[in-house]
Amino acid sequence: MKQLPGRTRPRWQQQLISGLVIGLGLVVMVALLPILLPIMLIAGLLAALALIPILRQLRSELEQLDQVQKTSAERIPTDVTPWQQKLWDQWKASLNRRS
Repeated sequence: MKQLPGRTRPRWQQQLISGLVIGLGLVVMVALLPILLPIMLIAGLLAALALIPILRQLRSELEQLDQVQKTSAERIPTDVTPWQQKLWDQWKASLNRRS
């Protein structure tokens, strides 16, 4: 690719500036790591604790569904379409009804 006319910085100056930017970024990351790491660990712990009751309920629902399907002769069909796909389909259907 051709360079547009105009003044360009020398290569050593570009490398010096990029090195300073990378060095500054590393210094900022190292300075913020002791502050942010405990916060992120505590947030992860709280998220994991919040998921425990949700996963227990999901497990009990799956066990109930398994028991129902074992007792019935035929399998119960379940809609496994993701919620965003259902929303998208409803939106497209509403657009088709308007036109």
